Amino acid sequence: MNSEPVFKPPERQIMVGICCMMKKSKSKPMTQILERLCRFEYITVVIFPEDVILNEPVDKWPLCDCLISFHSKGFPLDKAVSYASLRNPLLINDLNMQYYIQDRREVYRILQEEGIELPRYAVLNRDPDKPDGRSLIHVCTALC
Repeated sequence: MNSEPVFKPPERQIMVGICCMMKKSKSKPMTQILERLCRFEYITVVIFPEDVILNEPVDKWPLCDCLISFHSKGFPLDKAVSYASLRNPLLINDLNMQYYIQDRREVYRILQEEGIELPRYAVLNRDPDKPDGRSLIHVCTALC
């Protein structure tokens, strides 16, 4: 019987990157998510500093294996998409779909395509270049 200890290499840490504005990364829901992630021995969470997100080129952003990224006001979604293309992390949420959620009309369209009932709503199109050029494009008067 061999009494020499068996060498086990240390398990590799999975780096989970959180890429969002500070207000989102410090929010109560995000804090709850991070607390749960940090319970796993082989997961390390890195929160991308807002200053880095806004001012550094994406090749200077922290490296990660998985990326959680949320768009909000002031967030450079184009840069986050570039980072994902450059580093190819596993995306926990679809960055390209976040372009759609910036337009309420697209959100309604997607929800209707998926068969999800919608409350009553109306959409008024406004052209910032033509302040008088407005059009009511859709009215849903009952659950759609």
